[in-house]
Amino acid sequence: MATNEATTDAVWWDAWRGVLFANARVLNAVGPLLEEHSGLSLTFMDVLGRLSDAPDQRLRMQELQEQSLFTRSGMTRLVDRVEREGYVERERVPGDRRGVLVVLTSTGSAAYEAGLKQHREDIERVFGERLTAKQQRAVADALSSFWHDEDDA
Repeated sequence: MATNEATTDAVWWDAWRGVLFANARVLNAVGPLLEEHSGLSLTFMDVLGRLSDAPDQRLRMQELQEQSLFTRSGMTRLVDRVEREGYVERERVPGDRRGVLVVLTSTGSAAYEAGLKQHREDIERVFGERLTAKQQRAVADALSSFWHDEDDA
């Protein structure tokens, strides 16, 4: 392997490790703060956020499962728990006897918005303040395709 190839490999590997370690450290720090401030877990916040961003604040169960950041196999049980709190409701898909929509309730929307405000402040403190404005822009630009182009993943 040529020196240039080894250097390139080391850079992408260091970038990947940086993403993983930053993610783990930030989530480990802000997860408990989110629960303390809002009573919401990161998994609840993920479900509520996905629904908040969805057209008409509703997604098929399968879409919610595919878009989830934290859980895929246990989505039905997670939605059961979120529903018990009154944050979502299930609706049948018209014309599809097996289809189920998960719909954000007004209570869920309010809980999400209230939790999100403090959560963003916590993430800014734990993650954002460790980077200069120039580094923040570089990271945002470098990684934007991973969250803007979810269909390509």
